[in-house]
Amino acid sequence: MQINVFRKMETFVYKHLVVPLQGSHIYDFVGSFYTEGNRVLDFGSGIGTNSILFNPKDYIGVDVDKSRVLESKHEFPSHRFQEISYISNEDGQLPFEDKSFDIIFISLCLHHIDSSKCKVLFKEFRRLLKVDGFIIGIEPVITSNKLSNIFMNLIDGGDHIIGYDDYHKMYLSESYETTTINSVTTFGYHLWQYTAKPMGSKSRPYSSDMTNYRKTIKPLNTGILYGKWVGIFYGCYLLTKYLWVKIQHLI
Repeated sequence: MQINVFRKMETFVYKHLVVPLQGSHIYDFVGSFYTEGNRVLDFGSGIGTNSILFNPKDYIGVDVDKSRVLESKHEFPSHRFQEISYISNEDGQLPFEDKSFDIIFISLCLHHIDSSKCKVLFKEFRRLLKVDGFIIGIEPVITSNKLSNIFMNLIDGGDHIIGYDDYHKMYLSESYETTTINSVTTFGYHLWQYTAKPMGSKSRPYSSDMTNYRKTIKPLNTGILYGKWVGIFYGCYLLTKYLWVKIQHLI
C-alpha cells in the first residue's frame, strides 16, 4: 500500500513537473521516422504523454507500473495501454505475436534497466519487429559535462545512465545497428536520440555496471527520492498551521 502511494505521488510529480520541464521538442525527431499506418509499440509508456505522437489506431503502450497504465488510460482514452510483467530472462515474452510491429518506441526507459536485462529485451524486440522494423529511442547519457552527469544521477531514479559508446556496444552485442539522430540538452539532461535496427540474431557477451557517478551519488539520490516528501508534507503542515492561526484571528 505504501509503495502504491509513493508511486502515485511520483507519477503526479512526473506529470506536472518533469514532463513540462523537459519540453515536447525533444520528441520532434520521431515524426521523421513514423508514418501513419506503422504499428507502434511504446515500451515503458509511463503516463502516456508520448502516445499523442502516434495515431491511436497504430499505437499500444505497455508499462509494468499499474498506476501509470491507469493514468494513461484516463488521460488518453483513444489510445491503447496495457500492463505487462517484468521480463528478466529469456523465458519471458511480451504478449504479442512475432513480427507484430514496424516501430518499437523506447523513451527514457533503458537507463532504469541493467545491461543483462536490456540484452534479454533486445532479443524480444527482435522477435516482435517486422523485417524492416526498427527501434526509435531517447535516453539520458553520460558526457564530458561533469556537472550534468552529477545532476542527472542526483535526481534521476535510473541506476544505469551510461555513455553513447556503451549504448552502441550493448545494442551491437545483440546484432543491432544504431544510428545517432541528435543529442539534445534540456533541464540539465543530455539526451541521445537514436534508431536501432536488428541486423542478425547473433548474441555476444556484454555487461556494464553502474557508473562511478551513480555509485558515489546513489545514497544522496535515495535520500532525495524519498526525503523530498518529508519536506513537502512538513511544508504543508506549516502552511496549514499558518492559515489556521490567521483564521482564528479573523474569528
